Amino acid sequence: MSTRSSTEFRLERRFHVRIYFFTALVLFLSVVCVLQLGNLQVLHGAENHVLSRKFVSKQEFKEAPRGFIYDRNMNLDKPLVQNILYIDFNMYPGRFKTREEGVEFLKRFCAIMGYPLAKYADILEPDKWKELSRKNEEVTLVHRLSRAQQVRLASLQLPGSKTQFVTRFLRYYTMGPALAHVTGYTGSPSKREIKEGKALPYQTLGKAGVEDFYDTDLRGKDGILVRNKVLDSEETIERSQQGNHLILNIDRNVQAAAYEALIKSGKRGAAIAIRPATGEVMALVSAPTYDPNILSSGTGDVRSEHIRKVRLYNGFLNLAIQTKFPPASTFKPLVALAGLESFPDDFVSKRTKFHCPGRWSLESSVAGVPDSVYYCHKASGHGMNNMIGAIAHSCNVYFYRLGYKIGPTPIIELSKALGLDKKSGIDLPGEVQGFVPDQKWKQITWSSRWYDGDTINLSIGQGFMQTTPIELAVMYAAILNGGKVLRPHVLREVRDSYNGRIVRKVRPEKIAEVPLSRNHIETIEKGMRAVVTAGTASYLNRKDMVPVAGKTGTAQTRSERTGRDHAWFVGFAPYGAPVEEQMVVVIFVEYGVAGSYSAAPVAMKMFEAAYPNWDRPLPEDPAKEMAIHPEHNESPELQQ
Repeated sequence: MSTRSSTEFRLERRFHVRIYFFTALVLFLSVVCVLQLGNLQVLHGAENHVLSRKFVSKQEFKEAPRGFIYDRNMNLDKPLVQNILYIDFNMYPGRFKTREEGVEFLKRFCAIMGYPLAKYADILEPDKWKELSRKNEEVTLVHRLSRAQQVRLASLQLPGSKTQFVTRFLRYYTMGPALAHVTGYTGSPSKREIKEGKALPYQTLGKAGVEDFYDTDLRGKDGILVRNKVLDSEETIERSQQGNHLILNIDRNVQAAAYEALIKSGKRGAAIAIRPATGEVMALVSAPTYDPNILSSGTGDVRSEHIRKVRLYNGFLNLAIQTKFPPASTFKPLVALAGLESFPDDFVSKRTKFHCPGRWSLESSVAGVPDSVYYCHKASGHGMNNMIGAIAHSCNVYFYRLGYKIGPTPIIELSKALGLDKKSGIDLPGEVQGFVPDQKWKQITWSSRWYDGDTINLSIGQGFMQTTPIELAVMYAAILNGGKVLRPHVLREVRDSYNGRIVRKVRPEKIAEVPLSRNHIETIEKGMRAVVTAGTASYLNRKDMVPVAGKTGTAQTRSERTGRDHAWFVGFAPYGAPVEEQMVVVIFVEYGVAGSYSAAPVAMKMFEAAYPNWDRPLPEDPAKEMAIHPEHNESPELQQ
């Protein structure tokens, strides 16, 4: 009896232990379940709500409209680039009960719109229809509906949401080809761009210009749409947010004037306007050009044909920043400045004089080799010139002799210091850098030493020397502002598209600084003003317009064509005004014959647009400081 009682006790105790353990386990699991439910419902409820819908829904992205682009005056009624709303008419095969029902709808649709049913034969194929239905994908029946088409479709009454009018945005460039190399254009991403993570397949990507350079600012935040496959409904999870607006330094009027004048010349070329005090790019034109409206929104055939024509004339090449040429006589003011800055006044000064009989002989340093003869562009010569007069008349002989006197090193060093051998850093894609030759380069490249003849060619901006138009603009801006090499920038500021708040403002960025004497700068400015009042650019000497100072240039080429020389003009205005008010202009015309002939007229139109109705008194004419003697037979003793 006692033995059985002891056994029963042990069994009963073991049973209670198991009951307690099981109860504790149930309680523990219940607590875990409650905590997990809280985690799923409270902490991550919204996230899990979206994830759960993915099992029965298709998530789609609604591309955000790109930000607008304005000029420096930010006229809200006249954006440079804007979005135009258009409407597509879409059909959803997955929302029809059967394929036959879809076929009947398309027959009615084609009858109303006047389309052949064969136009949609590919989507009516059973396998294709099944695939579209399974993925619940949309099919665009009409792209960019007209008002007349919208009226016709109003009679096509359908229950449910088997079709839908979908609003989209079209990129519109108000200045078209005139600003194409600045704005660029947009398009679908390539396979390489998708692979590199620059964009998703459905997105629009900037392809050139600021559209490319500032693509992330312009793009905005895409919206998210969830379409339920079972309930035939859709829900916007996150609305799209428009990208930021860009305000450029471009002046619409100056840009238009430059483009019209350059196109009127009938030549290939480039025109740039820049503020020397800040580096702001007020205009940048390259011709030939392209139409960004066709490339961004044209139909496939029209777009392909336009690309073919543009490539035929190399219109995608931005001559302002992607080509380099000898600067020719526009380089002479730098040579003069190099002499002034590198030597004392008793060796080189604005009073330094050389006689020009129309040619100059360089004595040969090699026995048996005849002397080299270098010619001036004026066969009869310029007579006696000082530095201001030599700049005014672009006297080659003067600069041959000045370059020979000071040697190549000061010229090369100042050229590099002012940025002629490196990219300017402008905020546009594809810039190339110019080239400044030196003794070391020639020894390595040509296995030859630097000869005096190389210095002579360099002194008039010929030979191996090559610069881009934008580099030349930066160089002259640096001279005018006292030696600050500033990064040129097209962008002025970035603004929030919803409240107009400034997101980012571009400040002047100093790349380098070269200490320049103000007296020496004034000598160069006087010489350039005399170019207009008494020299090679008298075309710009008008009392009814802003006073201009400038320098023409004619770059020799090896082409055998008629009129084979390239034309340059570099100028600034207003002459005599503070640098904060001035604008530097650089014009390049390919095979333009001469700077005064084809480049200076383009500059005149730009200055007129930038400074309309100019009525200030004209500054004192520096031409009276030129030492020009018409007698070409003066004795060598009078020459310095």
